[in-house]
Amino acid sequence: MTHGITLRLPDGNLVSLQLPETLTTGIVRRGCPIQVQDVRMVANGFRFLFADDSGELTGWISHYPERFGDFLDHMEAHGIPRAVALDSDTARATLGVRLFSDWLTNEKAIEFERDIRAGLLTFEDARRVHPGVFKAPAFQRFFALAFAAGKLPRGKPGKRRIHNPKVEALYALACRIYRETPGLSFEAACADATEQRPDLVPDTWREEPGRNLLREATRYWDKSPYSQLSYRQSRDK
Repeated sequence: MTHGITLRLPDGNLVSLQLPETLTTGIVRRGCPIQVQDVRMVANGFRFLFADDSGELTGWISHYPERFGDFLDHMEAHGIPRAVALDSDTARATLGVRLFSDWLTNEKAIEFERDIRAGLLTFEDARRVHPGVFKAPAFQRFFALAFAAGKLPRGKPGKRRIHNPKVEALYALACRIYRETPGLSFEAACADATEQRPDLVPDTWREEPGRNLLREATRYWDKSPYSQLSYRQSRDK
C-alpha cells in the first residue's frame, strides 16, 4: 500500500516520495514521473503544482513528510534560518525538495542500520519502507559486507511484527483525516477511516475496528518506520 511516486522537479531533477496510497489520492500517473510545474516550502512540508496531460493546471497538492521539522532544524544549524527557508521562490523550493530528500535518505540509512543490527528490521523491510537508503554510501557498504559474509541479519523472534500494508494504509488514512479536519479527535479519525475503507479492516477487528486502529496506531505505527505522527501533529502547531 506504500507507493514510490517519482516527481520531475521544475529544474529537471527527479525525486521519489514514499507514500501510502491513502495519502496519494488525487495524484495521478503513479507509474511514471509526474511533472511538477511549481513548488513551495511551507511550515510543515511542500506544496506541489501539477498539470494534466493537456497542460491544464490541476491545483496545488500538499505533502507533509515525516521529520520535516527536524530537517528545518538541520538547515538552521547550518546557517539557514527557517524564515529564509520558508520564504522561497520556485528555484529555492526546488532545491529544498532535493536537499530534504537527500537528508531524509541519509537519516533513514543511519536508523535502518541501527535497527538491522539490533534485529528489529531486515534489509527486505528497509527496501520496502525506503528503498533509497540502498543508494546511501554507508548503507551500501553495510549491506555489501553483510552479503559478502553471508550474514544478512534476520529479525529476532518476538522483536518484529509482520508488516500489514492494509493496516498501514488505514493508519495513514486516519492521520490524513485528522490532519485535514480541525477539531476532530484522533479516535474519531480512526473510526472514520475504518468506515471509509472497510476493505482494509482486518477480519479480527470486526468488533470496534476504530478502537483497534487507535490502539495499533499508538502502540506500534507512531513509533515504526512507517510513522505519520509528525504529519498528524502538524495540524495543531
